[in-house]
Amino acid sequence: MPEAERRAPIDVLIVGAGMHVSGRGTSTCGTVLPAVVQAHRDGVVGRMAIAATSAKSIEAFNEKLATLNRRLDTAARFEEFPAQGTDPEAWRQALAGLGQRGCVIIVVPDDLHAPIATAALRKRLPVLVEKPLTPTLAEAQALVALARDLGVYGAVDFHKRWDLINLKLKETIEDGRLGAPLYSIVEYSQRRVIPEQIFRSWVEKANPFQYLCVHFVDVLSFALQAVPRRAMAVGQRCYLRGRSIDAYDSVQACIEWSLPGSSVPFVSTFVANWIDPNTTSALSYQSLKVIGTEGRYESDQRDRGLTLITEAGGIETLNPYFTQSYPIGDGTRRAYRGYGIDSVRTFLEDVQDLHDGRRTPGELEAYRPTLCQALVSTAVVDGVNRSLAADGAWMPVGPMM
Repeated sequence: MPEAERRAPIDVLIVGAGMHVSGRGTSTCGTVLPAVVQAHRDGVVGRMAIAATSAKSIEAFNEKLATLNRRLDTAARFEEFPAQGTDPEAWRQALAGLGQRGCVIIVVPDDLHAPIATAALRKRLPVLVEKPLTPTLAEAQALVALARDLGVYGAVDFHKRWDLINLKLKETIEDGRLGAPLYSIVEYSQRRVIPEQIFRSWVEKANPFQYLCVHFVDVLSFALQAVPRRAMAVGQRCYLRGRSIDAYDSVQACIEWSLPGSSVPFVSTFVANWIDPNTTSALSYQSLKVIGTEGRYESDQRDRGLTLITEAGGIETLNPYFTQSYPIGDGTRRAYRGYGIDSVRTFLEDVQDLHDGRRTPGELEAYRPTLCQALVSTAVVDGVNRSLAADGAWMPVGPMM
């Protein structure tokens, strides 16, 4: 890059070192870690820090980092918090040492999103929060108000907005090819290893709708410009309770929406579970159907047409468009590509633009999954959770927003 075009890198603090960050509990290196390390290699990111709950978690993170460095031919290093022992609030020390040309990526249990994001925003640092923004609408509204008052940018990692299969849905609806949208069906499930092992420490504070279906709530809001009005949900507790885990096996939810310029309600049905057998060919099974008066849109977001069969791994249905590494250039180097990478990389480049005065938080509001835009999905999660607690009663969503 010519010297005149060279821009100062930004600093990044990642809070959380689990599955989505570094692939803990899987054979992958995660999504956030590869995206940040590649941005570091490309000069977008400078100083990097990682905050977890214990030195043991940091050690596991560093094992993944070593694998990633070998794969990418990099020598990336992170400042570590805590350096030893256990400290659930090690992120506070890491945040205190972060300069003003920095940002924070928050990938921790849902109930911890609000306090960490609040602290980062108060330091006037842009934040990227893993979905859902928060479990309750009140927490999300407080974050939105704080960010606006301080003029600080915040976004949510709704990476499905970068998936071409969902962008095609948005285009199809905008072009009117489906006619008037009437209803949608979402099915989303994951392996039981998620609640039993990977998220065991906090799974009882969440449920499969909150963890999984919030993605497609955002997709529907994004693609249809829909506004949720009310929600109801029921669920089952059987398999996990039999293993002393007080959490839902499965949740079924129904959301009623209003569409722009239409008096006809749009209704979405969600079926979610996280107790699929660990022998499934993919970590996630997910599909979306949208039916209108003039057509239907169907997408199998698990089966992208790539199957790998090996002695070591058995049958694997791979998604080459989410987060995968590929040879680049002359084949001696690798790069991670996919919509999971695109979401994080976009945030990092936006932060660089913000620090350089090339953009403002207000300009990003129109076309990024900002904290404000995440109020829709958070309100639905809140309504679903309230309905579960009320034995499936319909709960208002729109008026609360």
